[in-house]
Amino acid sequence: MKEPFFFGIPLIARAVAGDWPIVEHLLGLTLRSVLAQSDSDVRVLLAAHDVPEVWLAVIGDPRFTFLPADWVPEPPTGANDDGGRKKWLIKQQVRDEGGGLLMYLDADNWVASDLVRCARAAIGPETFGAVISAGHAIDYQSGRTLPFPIGGGFDEQFHQLCGSSTVARVMPEAEDLIRSDPHAALGSHHEWLQAAARHGVALALLDTVDAYLIGTGTNHSERESPVAWWRRKITDEVRRRGQPLTASLVRRFGLDADMLSVTAGGRATLLRE
Repeated sequence: MKEPFFFGIPLIARAVAGDWPIVEHLLGLTLRSVLAQSDSDVRVLLAAHDVPEVWLAVIGDPRFTFLPADWVPEPPTGANDDGGRKKWLIKQQVRDEGGGLLMYLDADNWVASDLVRCARAAIGPETFGAVISAGHAIDYQSGRTLPFPIGGGFDEQFHQLCGSSTVARVMPEAEDLIRSDPHAALGSHHEWLQAAARHGVALALLDTVDAYLIGTGTNHSERESPVAWWRRKITDEVRRRGQPLTASLVRRFGLDADMLSVTAGGRATLLRE
């Protein structure tokens, strides 16, 4: 029997979203990317104040669970408190279901179609989780992309910038924190490899890639984060030096040209032939 694999998606509230149609459009692309997994035995947990229209298409599918946020929505803060509370809801649901592999996934990022298969193969009994060190930054406005590291913008690996880059094994009955709550033990995604070394535990490096969508106008790190100014430098670098997004790269994330050809708000397509 396969170990359960959960994608946990925290979604901003409609009342405080700057552009709700864009938020819904981006979430739709993320869900399509998840649904394209070659290993489709997955669960998707969406923590949100509002049920987005795209979610109506999966109601009744047992793989999808909506977790309602019951507090008053507040505008995004530098600490992203709302996102943190929604991640807690997700983690509690995973614990209530007996644990498993948990990947937090931002509602505007894409995953390679082999991610779940790679994670299940790489995270063995003595491995506590994994990081994804390779990926692409894709600019939503220009349709240009660069792989990590991005010289002149961010000279580090993918997981050191993007939060949608870690998978943790949650074992709710374990007595030690590293097993019962690995996210608390290992800290922020960019610290995972160093933190795991300090704890003396093993993490796998997944032989796959992720996509980090930038320039959407909805990304917390580019708007409210204390480091927003240099996050925007990365966007500028991708727009200046990036290559046009190709159909072959899009297919790697389980998407196709038709899915990108019509965007919310009448914005131009991401795809460039």
